[in-house]
Amino acid sequence: MAVLMRFLESFLLIFMGSFMAMLARSPIYWQFIHPKYSWLTFVSGVILIIVGFGCFFHTQRKRKVSELLGVLSFLVLAGTAITTSGSLGMPETKPSMGGGGFTMEYPEEKISPTMEIGGREYTKINVAELLLGESEGFVKPGNRFAIQGTVVRAPELDREGYICVGRLLITCCFADSTAVLTPVKVDDPEHYQSGAWVRAVGTIEEKVLLPGMSFTLPGALTAVRSDIYIMHAIEVEEVSVEGVPFIFDIQGQAPFSY
Repeated sequence: MAVLMRFLESFLLIFMGSFMAMLARSPIYWQFIHPKYSWLTFVSGVILIIVGFGCFFHTQRKRKVSELLGVLSFLVLAGTAITTSGSLGMPETKPSMGGGGFTMEYPEEKISPTMEIGGREYTKINVAELLLGESEGFVKPGNRFAIQGTVVRAPELDREGYICVGRLLITCCFADSTAVLTPVKVDDPEHYQSGAWVRAVGTIEEKVLLPGMSFTLPGALTAVRSDIYIMHAIEVEEVSVEGVPFIFDIQGQAPFSY
């Protein structure tokens, strides 16, 4: 019995370490944890593999069934999360990405920092940077921006002629995500489907919209939006994701992360 327990402990630890190492190098790591932590996940996985081999030869330690069940529970829950990763509230079109690896980066298409519509230039910026600019003063009424994100609809917004465009801001992992939203003035909110991924292009205007009301995205722990600014859109269209759907980086000056 002792040999069987030793074997099970060793096998589960090696399996858990292998799982962590492979996840760190996989193209879906960013869906769960900030890519900058991929190196730490990889190293932790390798250490667990080494510990697993060592445990098999450690004959003096008494194994507890509760410890083995704890490791097994982790593997079952982690496997469930991986197999259901398509239900995280992300847009249908997902970018093709590589694992973070030791560079702590992920492949991303080169994105132009600006775009032009009707002879006017619009700066590409993500919704979190837009909110940061409100507090730090580099976003002001009259500024022209392009943002991308998920459409959020609500009856209260519809009545006012607005939709919200939002994205999840990831600080550490998906579990601590914050929904950051920008109210966007449109001609007909019913033209836009909730959950669609869009690019909104327009001008910043000062307006207090539905004070005290909050809106959010699926899976978000908290939600924030501007209290004083909205975007008056000249164009809102459904597009494919440029880069990644989550926000991992926030820049305080151009070129922005978008």
